Amino acid sequence: MNIRKTFVMFFLVVVLATSLLSNSNVLASPVINQVGGYTHCIARYCTKDWFDIDCDDECKRRTYSTGACLGPFPKLQCCCKK
Repeated sequence: MNIRKTFVMFFLVVVLATSLLSNSNVLASPVINQVGGYTHCIARYCTKDWFDIDCDDECKRRTYSTGACLGPFPKLQCCCKK
């Protein structure tokens, strides 16, 4: 019984340490930023009241050629293309 408890504790410590040391969001931002040539995403997220047309206007105001709402639904982010 003592060996089993020791093994279970060791296993849980290894699983916890592995999950704390791993970073699962390493590629999330660069993948979204490079889709279709969109190189800059602004800090604003698209909503039902502020969508592609507003994002495009905002990007043009910032001297980019166009803009679109990109990313995984429902967190669409306004990204601009040179």
